[in-house]
Amino acid sequence: MVDDMTAVQRSPWLAPLRLALGGSGSVLVLVEGPAGLGKSRALHRLSGLPEAAGARPVVWRCGTAQERPETGGGPALLLVDDVHRAAPEETEWLRGVLERPWEGLAAVLAYRPEELGTRGLPLGAPAVSYPPALAVFRHRLRVWSVDRVRRAASEALGERATPEVAARLHACSGGVPQVVADLLGTLR
Repeated sequence: MVDDMTAVQRSPWLAPLRLALGGSGSVLVLVEGPAGLGKSRALHRLSGLPEAAGARPVVWRCGTAQERPETGGGPALLLVDDVHRAAPEETEWLRGVLERPWEGLAAVLAYRPEELGTRGLPLGAPAVSYPPALAVFRHRLRVWSVDRVRRAASEALGERATPEVAARLHACSGGVPQVVADLLGTLR
């Protein structure tokens, strides 16, 4: 898929996330979006931040019967995918971590909002009691505009990426990045 970290790089939560990875404070970023918008890719890219090199990486996918990862003090980058698929015991574990965060915890949870059991509450009802010291941000991924699809088409197709091609790609894909990438892959 074509790289698109521009929105992440401009996000107001990136600076607090970097500070937490350096051991100052704790942060939670809730990344939401329908299928194909790049949630898993965003998690993967965040693991490559230079500040993450000194933190303990903890990667976990809900709903896969994985054993719960070890957590503890010190800088840690907790990347949790598919929170909408979390079993009750997974949700309970995540609640415990987020209600009692430690200095240096940078947690990023990704989910599909339309598949949550309780609308607007990634970890279900009742709402999590986040402590005041935990900075909480919500990042909503959006479909691509015609202009963004045009840029992706230009990168993949070069001169064949006419405005008409970009408009048709956008119409066929609905601007969903993964669908755009799949269509461009067939056109190469």
